[in-house]
Parts: sequence; structure tokens; C-alpha cells
Amino acid sequence: MKRISSFEFGQSFGITSRKELEGYLHAVWNAHYNYEEESAISENITENIQSRQGILRFDGNTARARNFIGFIQSEHESIEIYPKIFREANMEKSMMLKHLFYWFDYCRKWKFPFTDVNLSNLQDIDLPELILNLIANQLYEVISTNPISLYQDMEEAMLKPKGSLNFTRYISNSMANGNFHVLECDHQPMEYDNRLNRTIKYVARLLLSKSRFPETRQKLEDIIFILDEVEDQVCRSSFLDHVPISPFYQEYQTTIGLCRMVLEQHVYNHHYEDSKHWSLLLPMEYVFEDFIAGFLERHFSADWEVKYQKSDMFLTDERVFQMQHDIFLVSKKDNSIKIIVDTKYKLRGNFKDDKKKGIAQSDLYQMTSYAFRRGCCNVLLLYPNQSDEIKEDNGFHISSGLDDKHKIKVVAAEIPFWSRSGYQHIDSMLHTSLATLLANFSASQTLNTFSQHR
Repeated sequence: MKRISSFEFGQSFGITSRKELEGYLHAVWNAHYNYEEESAISENITENIQSRQGILRFDGNTARARNFIGFIQSEHESIEIYPKIFREANMEKSMMLKHLFYWFDYCRKWKFPFTDVNLSNLQDIDLPELILNLIANQLYEVISTNPISLYQDMEEAMLKPKGSLNFTRYISNSMANGNFHVLECDHQPMEYDNRLNRTIKYVARLLLSKSRFPETRQKLEDIIFILDEVEDQVCRSSFLDHVPISPFYQEYQTTIGLCRMVLEQHVYNHHYEDSKHWSLLLPMEYVFEDFIAGFLERHFSADWEVKYQKSDMFLTDERVFQMQHDIFLVSKKDNSIKIIVDTKYKLRGNFKDDKKKGIAQSDLYQMTSYAFRRGCCNVLLLYPNQSDEIKEDNGFHISSGLDDKHKIKVVAAEIPFWSRSGYQHIDSMLHTSLATLLANFSASQTLNTFSQHR
């Protein structure tokens, strides 16, 4: 199998069978990505998303990665795609992986059981096997140390009442057939054979069919053995919706997230389900946005109310053109201080002589209209750093044409998202950077409020 490493929007690479790979990617795209909102898809993807997959761009027998990171594995190739911010960094693969899993630790949607220890023990395996190993270890640790039983909804015909009597079924099934003694009951027994354990077992079987690493295969076989009493069932990610997890089983939340991620990437198609194709692909715009939201919530929620993907207002009075901010912050000390935070996973390049400072005009138009509509005078645009040297912030002020009182302050800032020296110091650097930005907004608005009242 040919191993290929590339970057988002990097160099083109050769492929063995375009028809086979392109067909698989179309199936993945139609199953999972063409339902995404238009605003969530990269600006580089402007084609008809209903008919064109946006994962790889093909040209003859070559392909080029777009805005998804992760891996695509076929019978002929194993393609690993890394973030474009590492393209010029000359960083070792292991360092890039550590950054990835550091970001995932803050993400809400993609949670990985990441520590330095379990990565250092797996230096010689590729990205697909690494992810498989981490998922297998997490599933095994949870079900082996804290097996879970859940209440299951049951509909059962019984001679003695149990739970509640379902009169609709009793009339149609029992009374209509003269079986007045047969009671149609609804009850909720505590079962080890529940939909969560069935899903975990199904995911373990899926991963076992893909894994080649002996340690991972052994872990997955152990999971299936532990869940031997659980019925085998083909599961969908929707099986995990509304699973009631008590505080005693909180470690299962990460397990549910991992299972959901595997199932959402799996293509339920007769042609591909049993083939050697499989993939795990994540849009980096989402990863960057989710990382920032998770970081703010974990480290700044004492002073700020963090509202993620807030979309409770429309741009017009006719309730059309719904607004959706990446992140909306409201100060808990003074609820008049509000900040619209928009994450921009873009490299602004060298904008030293650019009066616009590398900011797309459409981005500024959008954020200005949102700010005026919400009555918020603070907008923060966050960009990932392009090197270890963080560029200084750039500020703009937008006055209203209706009066002289309302002025929007827009700050575009690079933040430490990665480092050549490793991810270990990003926490402290990012915390300092965000704390300074938020404090400056608070002080600026307080000063403006004071000036208006004089």
C-alpha cells in the first residue's frame, strides 16, 4: 500500500484508481457533508455541493487535498492530510499529531483520550492506526472498568401487570382476539443488553475489520468478548441520540462521542461497507472554531458567558437571513459588555503594506451587520498564527451613519494555535493573549460609556 502525506491545499499527488476513490468520496460526501450549511463550507468550495464532493480535487490521475484533514484509506493508498498551517513549518509528523490531539481535547464534537504517554508509545504507526488504537483503548478501559446497564423501553404482553398498561394495544391485540387476560404492558427494565452497548460492540467490529496493528486488534477482540451477552446489531449514529447517562457514568460521554464520530464517517452502502475503503475527515474550520469555543468555556467561563453558535436572531424584521455567530460573549460582571467572536481559519499572509490587514471585505461586512443588528459594539476576528512570531493586533472603527454615538470596534488578532517547539506552552500563551484582548474590549467600552454620560 502506498502511503501519501499531504496538506490542505498542498501539492498534488498521484493515485492508482481515480474512478474507485472518487466514487467512494462521492458516497462519503453525499452521506455526510452536503447537508452542511453553506456558511460552514470553506469559501474555496463554491461549486454545487449537492453533486461535487469537496474532499479531494481530481485532475487526471492526480489529486489535491482541500479543506479537510484526516485520512482516506483505500486498497491502493493510505492518504494522510494535515493542516495547512504546518505546510511551511518543517515539523515532524509526531509533532503535528500531538498538536491535533491537543486541539481535539478542547473540541466538543471530537474528543480523544490523549496524553503524551500513549502517543510516545506509538511512534511507528500511521495516522489511521493511531486513531484506531486510541479509540480501542478508550472503549476497552470504559467497558472493562465500569460496565453500564440502562433502562430500556419494552412493550410486552404479560399475564401480570408490570409498568403501565397500554390500552390502545390491549384493545387491538388482546380484547379484539378474546384474550382479556393478556395485558399489554410498557415497562423499563434495567438491561446490560442496551442500545449503547450494542453500538459500542458494533463499532468495535467495524474497527476490527480495518485495523492491522496487533495490539489494537487484541483490544477490539477483548471488547467484543466482554460484550458477548449483548446482541449484535447494525447501528447508526442516531442510536446514540438521547442516551440517558447518569453522573456516575460520565466517562461514557467521551465514548459516545468517539462512537458517533466513527459511525458518522462510515458509509452505509452495499458497495463500500465491506470494502477496504474507510476514512476519517474533519473540516479544519470546525476544528479551529470548536477549539476556541472550548478553550474560552474552560478557562473564561467564570467571567464570561460563552454562547456557541448563537443563532436566535434574524438580520431583518421579517425574520429572514438568520444570523449565526461562531461565539458570543457576555460579561458576567457587566452584561452590557458583549463581544461577537468570529474564528477565521485563514492565513492572512504578509499584510504589512495592506491597509485591510489581510481581512476579507466580505467578513467585515458580515460582522458589521451582525453587530449593528445585535446592538453589540465589539467584534473580535481570530486567526491562527502563521509562525512562532505572533503578529500584533489590528484595529478598525466603524461609525454609524445614523448618529455619532454608536461606533463598532473591530479587532483582528492572531492567536497562538501551534508552535514549532511543541503544544505544551500553547495553553499559557493563548490564555494570556485572549485575556488581554477581552480586557481591552472591556476597558474600551467602559471608557466610552463614561464619556457618553459626561
